[in-house]
Amino acid sequence: MSDTTFLKFRLGRASFGLPVAQVEETIRVVALAPVPARVQGLLGIANVRGRVIPVFDLCETLGQPRRALSLRMYIVIASLGAAPVGLLVDDVLDVVSVPEGQYQLGGALGGGDSYTAGVARVGEEMLTVLSLAPLLVPAAAGRAAAEPPEGA
Repeated sequence: MSDTTFLKFRLGRASFGLPVAQVEETIRVVALAPVPARVQGLLGIANVRGRVIPVFDLCETLGQPRRALSLRMYIVIASLGAAPVGLLVDDVLDVVSVPEGQYQLGGALGGGDSYTAGVARVGEEMLTVLSLAPLLVPAAAGRAAAEPPEGA
């Protein structure tokens, strides 16, 4: 039996997770440059050590109410081998290892939404594990909106 490791973070009152293999780093909120073309959830772009990274409000993406930016928030920089994307979260809580028997894939939950990869039991708490792939679709649109037009 093998364990699966997740980055555990908070959005509002709920805890979520992403597989650590998809997480490059976490940083405190930085200044974001606005992007003229609005893609749902896109807050702007961040310059992180010379890399341009679109940053999305994960609350808005998941259908939760948008909230004001705070210096106490974090940006989780994640990728699936493609260009990275930044995800605004309220707090980064921990890195947790979950035994195989305590993790249930999303398909076994009766469908669910496309953002849910599964659910993990961490102690007494249920952790919704997010699928990064659907989050990268709007990120690609945000990255395209941030690029200068050809010939400019």
